[in-house]
Amino acid sequence: MRIAYLSTCMALCLAGCADTSSTPESLPAAEVRVERQIPLAPYMSLAVVMPEDLASRPDMVSRLQGLGIFAQVLRSERLPAFVADHGLTEKVGDLRRWSSYQALARAYAPFLVFRFDCVAASDGAVRYKVVVTRADDLDNVFVADIGVLSRGKSELMGLLTLGAGLRQSNCWGASDHGQAGVLFESLARWLHKQRRRPPPDQSSHQG
Repeated sequence: MRIAYLSTCMALCLAGCADTSSTPESLPAAEVRVERQIPLAPYMSLAVVMPEDLASRPDMVSRLQGLGIFAQVLRSERLPAFVADHGLTEKVGDLRRWSSYQALARAYAPFLVFRFDCVAASDGAVRYKVVVTRADDLDNVFVADIGVLSRGKSELMGLLTLGAGLRQSNCWGASDHGQAGVLFESLARWLHKQRRRPPPDQSSHQG
């Protein structure tokens, strides 16, 4: 009886989460926390995507590739093979360290690192978050997030997850609702804006 009750509650909750009646116009805008102005040209040869914790499709690698900005978009787990193919293993070292990302940026070319996460907010809600980091100086140049689960729904999903014997996760049950798309649109706008900025060597010779 207990299992049947939990299953019924879970089905009702998931049904509520699966409501796709919202349109992009009705969704809240992503909250941009950091938006540095940088010329994008030096970073367009490579983009690296850290392992994702988002329940969204298509994945962020496909979305970044679709922008047509970067020559290559790689998942971080493919970097060791990429480094070996370019004969840079001795120069780069252990890719589990940020210092090795800096070494790769020096040895190959400057590049951007994209991290897409599902995080618990201070009020107990759940939010999707994107962080863009320059590998050459480890500066976070773009940070934005958007809510996907209220505190109440987050707590309910946590109870149902534990009651059903499933793995507890901040992202479990945080269905897309289009929020991942809205978050990515804010990132794409920032990227296109930076793409129009002149490289440093050009701007320094203007006038």
